[in-house]
Amino acid sequence: MHATGTDFADLDDDLRLVTLPDAARFLSVSRGSLYDLLTTGQLASVHIGRSRRIPMGELRRYIRERLERELRGGVNS
Repeated sequence: MHATGTDFADLDDDLRLVTLPDAARFLSVSRGSLYDLLTTGQLASVHIGRSRRIPMGELRRYIRERLERELRGGVNS
């Protein structure tokens, strides 16, 4: 059975997967910076075949953690 757009209406937005270019745009960083975040384990991704995707929830988690760290005074952490 093939999924249609309406089948995903109840899907938690945090589980939606985005491409690496979309994730870089969402974070307003370069492709290289995004790859650095992935390589250092600061962001998790999912491989589907040869494609790599990042869950929106992972991008939101990263932003929340960075904001909390900066609010505590660890800007360069």
